[in-house]
Amino acid sequence: MEFSFGPQRWLPKESLQDRIVDDDANENYALGLHAPGFFDKILNVDNCLLQSHPANKVLAAVQECWRDPQLGFSPYNVHSHKGFLKHLMLRTGRDVTTDQPEVMVNFVTSSYKPELLKFLVDKVSVFPEVVSVINNVNTSVGNTSVGEEEYTLYGKSSITETLRGLTFQISANSFFQTNTYQAEVLYKLIEDCAGVKGDDSEIVLDLFCGTGTIGLTLARSVRHVYGYEVVPQAITDARLNAKINGIQNATFVQGDLNKIDENFGKNFPKPDIVISDPNRPGMHIKLIKFLLNLRAPRIVYVSCNPATCARDLDYLCHGVEEKNIEGCYKLISLQPVDMFPHTPHIECVCLLELQ
Repeated sequence: MEFSFGPQRWLPKESLQDRIVDDDANENYALGLHAPGFFDKILNVDNCLLQSHPANKVLAAVQECWRDPQLGFSPYNVHSHKGFLKHLMLRTGRDVTTDQPEVMVNFVTSSYKPELLKFLVDKVSVFPEVVSVINNVNTSVGNTSVGEEEYTLYGKSSITETLRGLTFQISANSFFQTNTYQAEVLYKLIEDCAGVKGDDSEIVLDLFCGTGTIGLTLARSVRHVYGYEVVPQAITDARLNAKINGIQNATFVQGDLNKIDENFGKNFPKPDIVISDPNRPGMHIKLIKFLLNLRAPRIVYVSCNPATCARDLDYLCHGVEEKNIEGCYKLISLQPVDMFPHTPHIECVCLLELQ
């Protein structure tokens, strides 16, 4: 969960009578979630039903004290670009030996002031489930939670999670499916769609590989996996995850798949299976052209955005007439997976075969 700090609580109409009329402006500070469609309106959240109980204990501990004027904390103002605290990110994993929850607390701040954060670090690190406290420093005016610099203020720099029988290390900025139980369903479906022969003969190209979750689950039954990802920390995690699980037939490379050139593809043999799991904007036209020229027998396209998914599938199957690009794939199956119940958000797993 990513909670945001703000200088003013946003209240829905029905709660306006509850607003705090106080000379102390600090009491109107907010730590919570953005109102739908608003980057600058934050609904204060004291308890979040989506996250684990240990994570809620951390949230409550921070809410209890951060407004105290004597501590000197100021929430970041997205209009004036002043203030120290930007985001509180809480991730819950699981210790693979004890099966107990592991919580990572990530304070995203506008500058590096460990002495100022020390009170909050001490406050949250008393919980036995908290094994990692991180500080991401983001000096930009944007609202992103990814910092230019990262510091470990307490404990480990990552937490662990198990998926499909493998152990994964997850650092603060690495992507990992938030709904781990349903991720089991998602990755089983991806494995089924990949249709791996299981005779250690096939090459897999894993695009937007993140921490290597999909590629490593397939690596056990193929000749080699080649994974590409833009986030350097995710690639570091992917290599570590391969090592932790004793997988030696996986190569992970850091690079921006939106900026590929004519040399892309020269460092790996022609794949039998391509896995592509892009973020919401989908695949760049350069990458689509590359895949159409590559002509791998099967593509498993995993998408969290049905609109860009439909666009990219259309390009791969029917081409782009105005760009003189011909499609060469046929859509065999498409299965949505409900990753976030009670929301419109789904993952779609699509199988394409070369015509």
